[in-house]
Amino acid sequence: MESIQYEPGHLPVYTCRECLHTHQVHSEIAHVHKDIELISVLKGSVQCQTGGSVFELHTGDVCFINRGQLHALYERPSQVDSHRVLVIGTALLTQIPGIYEKYIQGFLEDIRFSHVRFEGKDSPAAQISAAMDRIEALQEEKPDGYELEILSRLYDIISHLYQAYTQGPSLPVPDGNALIQQKMTEFIYRHYSKALSLDDIAAAGPVSRSQCSRLFKQYTRLTPIQFLNKHRLEMSCEKLRRTSASVAEIAAACGIGDQSYFNRLFHRAYGVTPLEYRKTDRALKEEA
Repeated sequence: MESIQYEPGHLPVYTCRECLHTHQVHSEIAHVHKDIELISVLKGSVQCQTGGSVFELHTGDVCFINRGQLHALYERPSQVDSHRVLVIGTALLTQIPGIYEKYIQGFLEDIRFSHVRFEGKDSPAAQISAAMDRIEALQEEKPDGYELEILSRLYDIISHLYQAYTQGPSLPVPDGNALIQQKMTEFIYRHYSKALSLDDIAAAGPVSRSQCSRLFKQYTRLTPIQFLNKHRLEMSCEKLRRTSASVAEIAAACGIGDQSYFNRLFHRAYGVTPLEYRKTDRALKEEA
């Protein structure tokens, strides 16, 4: 399960602008959050896959993705996109028990309520996008009392989600294959630091090797081993940015005991060596 790094001492709210064309995303592969996520498309179009659903998001559209849902964004051919991401920590939503139980708990815990797409022509999309824009500005500027206004904007968004849940169409039966895929994905998240085989991943389903491969292709567009290695590389990037551990130590911690093989995988994925990646990251931090 992907873990968002919230700013210490502040509200568990994360917001950023991303562009799939330049691969500036918090994860390039299908992933799961323990918190809820909203995506507002600022320019162009992207393809969103959530569980068994695949749909287009265009300029002005907003998509809500519930916690615990396997999802990914993919760039469209000949499209240069820009979108805003807002992740809201579940812990924040439970702080007022009466409000949580009456308005939030129902949709947060309903696995059928995997996502909602608000089209740009509808007023909820415009209002939610405006709230996300204001939250982003408040987090950057931090004026006196900004946390209070962020909370106000967040509850405006929650109000729209509650209405979509209670007044929207009947919810579909959960996709059984998507739930199996999620089990296997979460198994990789928990055990990526160990030596894993296709048999190990399939057993987490539990499904056959062939079905495991078919489901990964369907829901992540990768083979199981490609997904495992890509996740390992993403975790290695985080360790290169946040720790002073050696490349060999990081490779081993990410389940790749052969440093030469790790270096080849890393360079193939990112076009630089692990040490070059760390050096560039540190230089960018010094400039900031």
